Amino acid sequence: MNEWIAKLSSDPTWMFIGAMALVVLLFIVLVVVVSSMRVKSYKERFVNVQIDNEAKAKEITELQRELQALKIQNAKQSQELQQFAQTREDLLSTQTELETLRKRYHELEKLQSQTDAKLEHTETLYAKLQEEHRTFQERFDTISEENSKLRINNARLLMKLETEERQREQ
Repeated sequence: MNEWIAKLSSDPTWMFIGAMALVVLLFIVLVVVVSSMRVKSYKERFVNVQIDNEAKAKEITELQRELQALKIQNAKQSQELQQFAQTREDLLSTQTELETLRKRYHELEKLQSQTDAKLEHTETLYAKLQEEHRTFQERFDTISEENSKLRINNARLLMKLETEERQREQ
């Protein structure tokens, strides 16, 4: 190798070829170094992107879980809202029924008070009529007694008249 180095240093063509080979070799080394640096930076970027993708995938999974939970909660709330609407309709119908029942109650209460007033009036009228009936009954009894006395008396008088007439006729 010493011979070869001595031969190269004495001949300018070989020196030029050696310099060219050295330049080509340096160029190749430079390309390899630059490429390796690029590969290293791309590898680091790839690792960073992969880490970011994993973090984003976890976040997406978590967001999907939250979305699913929110969908379930939304479904529950919409069902509760429907039940609330049904309950509200039931309440409104119950309120209208209550109002009609109250009106009917007040009408019946008014009718009852009128009926009570008529009953009281009828009872007082009945009491008056009973009193009049007793009075008339007593009067009837006294008049009947008097009438029977008068009949008896009339019958006696008739008998007396008949006997007197017979005696006169005889």
